[in-house]
Amino acid sequence: MQTPKFSRVLFGWIVLIGLGISIVGCGSLPSPFTQPTRVVQPAAPTPVPTPAATETPAPPPTPVMPPTPVVAPPTIPPTLTPAPTQAPLPNLSGLKLATKDLPGGFVDATADNLKRMNLTEDAMNAAFRAIGAQARVQNFAALQHLQRAQVVANFLIVPLSAAEKTALTAQLASSDSALKAWGSALVGEAGLKNAKPLAGADKFGDKSVGFTTTSPMLGANIRADAVMIVRGSVVQVVLSFHPDSVPPAISSVDLAKLLDTRLANALAGK
Repeated sequence: MQTPKFSRVLFGWIVLIGLGISIVGCGSLPSPFTQPTRVVQPAAPTPVPTPAATETPAPPPTPVMPPTPVVAPPTIPPTLTPAPTQAPLPNLSGLKLATKDLPGGFVDATADNLKRMNLTEDAMNAAFRAIGAQARVQNFAALQHLQRAQVVANFLIVPLSAAEKTALTAQLASSDSALKAWGSALVGEAGLKNAKPLAGADKFGDKSVGFTTTSPMLGANIRADAVMIVRGSVVQVVLSFHPDSVPPAISSVDLAKLLDTRLANALAGK
């Protein structure tokens, strides 16, 4: 049987052991009964393989075609339309007013009378010089009727170019434009104020116009008629003067009709 002393010793020993365990539990002293704690190194992280980037295959290169060469079309020179050439005029020398073309009583006018009336070839060339660059008065003729005191004159103006004919035809399109362009040449400056269209004078040739007027001349009141006709490249002028109180031996319109018919036949080769 154990003695109380031994029991006290044993109890004290147990207390010491318990105290030691408590201290060890607090981390102050190592316990004689515990193995030294081995520091466990943390496991290295398992490397997670980075998924390889999925490479998008590059599209195949688009073939670059060489540019199609632009071949300029051959330059074709424009076709030039030649200016229309006028047929040469036939011989018109026979188209000169003569006594045989008129009623009886007409004779060739004297040079003095024509000069006093300013009715000469030179005067007509000056009056109508603007008609055409090459145009000149031809076949000038003047006759007078002694009993009726009528003077008639006729002449051609040739040649006209196509452009000159076009311009002249436009001027003769109306009596107003014709009078403005050619009134002074046809009836004189003195006759412009009273000039009126001449009835029946607009029906000849390719284009025609006529005027009538009165003006003092040689001491009398004189009736002056003028007809201007364009046919082909020829201009024909017919003039008539007579005292206003005396009927003419031939009217200017009848004379214009006669002379235009002759010109048409000559140009047609008849």
